[in-house]
Amino acid sequence: MGSFARPSGACVGSLAVMGEPAALKWLAGLVERSPDRPPETGDLRGWPFLTMVLIGISISAPFFAFGGQLGQHAAFGKLATGIILGSLVLGVWGVATGYVGVTVRLPTAMIIRRTFGTRGSLAIVALMIVSSLCWFGIQTQILVKSAAAILQTELGYHLDQRVGIALAGALIASTAIIGVKAMGKVAGISVPLLLAATLIPLLIGFGRGGGTALEAPRVLTAPFGLGMIISTVVGAEVFGCAINPDLSRFLRTPRDNAAAMFINYGVAFPVLLILAAALGVMYGNADLVATLMATGIALPGLFVIILATWTSNDKNLYASSLSLSAFFPGVERWQLATGAAALGAGLAATDILGHFITWLTFMGLLVAPMSGVYVADFVLHRARYFSDATEAPAFRLAPLGAWIFGIVVGVATLPRSSLGLGLFQITRAPSIDALLAAMLFVFAASRLNALAVKRRATVDLAEVSNVR
Repeated sequence: MGSFARPSGACVGSLAVMGEPAALKWLAGLVERSPDRPPETGDLRGWPFLTMVLIGISISAPFFAFGGQLGQHAAFGKLATGIILGSLVLGVWGVATGYVGVTVRLPTAMIIRRTFGTRGSLAIVALMIVSSLCWFGIQTQILVKSAAAILQTELGYHLDQRVGIALAGALIASTAIIGVKAMGKVAGISVPLLLAATLIPLLIGFGRGGGTALEAPRVLTAPFGLGMIISTVVGAEVFGCAINPDLSRFLRTPRDNAAAMFINYGVAFPVLLILAAALGVMYGNADLVATLMATGIALPGLFVIILATWTSNDKNLYASSLSLSAFFPGVERWQLATGAAALGAGLAATDILGHFITWLTFMGLLVAPMSGVYVADFVLHRARYFSDATEAPAFRLAPLGAWIFGIVVGVATLPRSSLGLGLFQITRAPSIDALLAAMLFVFAASRLNALAVKRRATVDLAEVSNVR
């Protein structure tokens, strides 16, 4: 599954061009294979690799916009508390989902085929594809809009956004096509620069006395309670948590997984999101470009925005190519990544930035219970995840019912102000409600099934005794 050394003959053949055998063998050796084989020993990595990749994925232009938007919905103290609590939830869940990947060495799309069935998983895989491509479109759109604004203001150059989208898509696709190895290289370069780009505007803002704005009373837009902040934070990253097996399968041990997830979700993610929210409060907006211009580092900042989008969208294209392999098993992963890049660029050409927070909330309600189901099912039926996917039935009704039940509970607990039903509250964080409800359904269904089997066995034994 996804190892990069010694590509299959089909892969070499699909890359081959007459007259260039040496160059093509080298190129084929770089490109990660289709996800139908486990990683080879030489492809496995330690926790620093995944930590760097995850941090690079987290820091993006939408990440700053998300932090800035959160800052408009709550007082800073409550906001920081909600971010920390939400991040702790993500850390625990990241360890759980990543553990499944590092144990079975399968990408997420292959895991859920065993959970929900070969046909029952298709709707969920389609949801994962749409999510990845929407994220790709959002981030590419923000990148190009940011680049156009900075180039126009600083240099007087007008950037045709269609050209910008095409160039950005090609740049990002160049590494997503290769796979995890290239993603790690980009993250290793970009993460230190991304951290600097976060801290420099913050230090400038404090130097100008902007720190007082953090404690000053503000007029809040649709104030969020603590539970809603937690749910929004979880919803923002729950899709990344759900597809952790895509990357954790390349780790050496479960300890590497636990270390990487703890450092990313428990430390880096909350600290960076709080800093992003602080920038939004200090500079009075959630626009990263406006913040960079206000601090006088717009042009250097543009380079950082490009790197931020590159690292994050690498993961989006990579995840979508793995998910697409469930629909097109005979097509090489690098070809699927190329097609996903084209689709994502098409989405970027449309305006899909509206209702950003609402979209994140609903994604949490759809994806969180899915990951809850496959983790619970893995705990109960570990052996099925080491068998061939073709041995799975077309539908597994209990996991599918659990997923739907989780969604229903999440929508029922989502406040009406966020387009939910607001019928009752459980944890005050709807995405967590959905996840827990789905897991509870799986465990309850397994228990009831075990009791039914035991009852049938007792009846059969009694009938045999009566015959005798």
